[in-house]
Amino acid sequence: MISFPTIPINDLGRLTEEQVAQLEAAISETVRSAVFLNGPNVDKLETCISRYLGNHFSLAVANGTDALFVALGALGVQSGDMVATVGNAAGYSTNAILRHCATPVICDVDPQSAQISIDSLRACLREFRSLRVVVVTHLYGLVGEIDEIARVCREFGVKLVEDCAQSFGARLNGVPAGAFGDAAAFSFYPTKNLAALGDGGLVTFRDSEVCSRARRIAQYGWSSRYEVGMPEGINSRLDEIQAAVVLHRLSSTELRNSRRRDILRRYNDSVTTPRRFIFEDSERCVAHLAVMRTPNRDLDRGTLKQFGIDTAIHYPIPDHHQPAWRHLFKGVVLPNTEVHCEEALTLPCFPELTEGEIVRVCEALQNL
Repeated sequence: MISFPTIPINDLGRLTEEQVAQLEAAISETVRSAVFLNGPNVDKLETCISRYLGNHFSLAVANGTDALFVALGALGVQSGDMVATVGNAAGYSTNAILRHCATPVICDVDPQSAQISIDSLRACLREFRSLRVVVVTHLYGLVGEIDEIARVCREFGVKLVEDCAQSFGARLNGVPAGAFGDAAAFSFYPTKNLAALGDGGLVTFRDSEVCSRARRIAQYGWSSRYEVGMPEGINSRLDEIQAAVVLHRLSSTELRNSRRRDILRRYNDSVTTPRRFIFEDSERCVAHLAVMRTPNRDLDRGTLKQFGIDTAIHYPIPDHHQPAWRHLFKGVVLPNTEVHCEEALTLPCFPELTEGEIVRVCEALQNL
């Protein structure tokens, strides 16, 4: 049997000498400034993202999960409120909801796109009249029917939060992901399409007053220095070094997203039914992950391993089956979500993949 070098799911070490030098220069400049928190890099990043979304209001925070937590708190979510989300996105939104002692309501997903099902969302909104907020995750870097979802939220008088942790740069009809809702949460985790060299996040709002409330939540809940006026206050801020890294990488995001999309397009063209990728060849998709749906996951995973191709599962356990949360969702059945979690298989998809590696993945897909 031929032995192949492993193609990893991701490899953060594949930086060119030029990229390393540029990142070192950005970090060195920040170190020499001796300003490490609440400085010019964070201010500039907040301004850039605000303009990118069409003059929304931005707040940089410590990570993407804090961004969700702060967004919900700023929109008024409190103990006992209900918040709708999905169960196939690793539990990040459910975690943020529970941190507010609110109740997560899990909607099913669309069987084709794996994004929140509008029919399921409507059913939840009709059944749970105390729902205050809907969290929509643009899973795998694919923007779903967010314009229609926003319309449904307005119809029912609920707020909309977009979880854009995996979708920076994706657009629907020219409008960027994050610009449709009342708030949007972004993650700069190192594997994201727009990434820091550590943790980082950002949250945006349509309303400046809501953003001001978010800023107080992220700063201990202070109403003034050392005076706590908000019980949900936390300590969550992006440091200047990570902000400098994200700012440096911001200009190359569109090119890198295009590369990701090209890789996933080639994978998609190589696979035949019953397997298929969660993919759309348009600006709606930035190919954060190459996720294939297959009814033969274990068998296919073994075949891909023989070709030296690393795989992962995003994500194996739906929220309503998580051991710590099962008691919250007794009797909840989400057939599309459950099948998706049983069939999803992730293949390598990052801009630094070589041509030879892409060809090998395509050949392996043709042999499934």
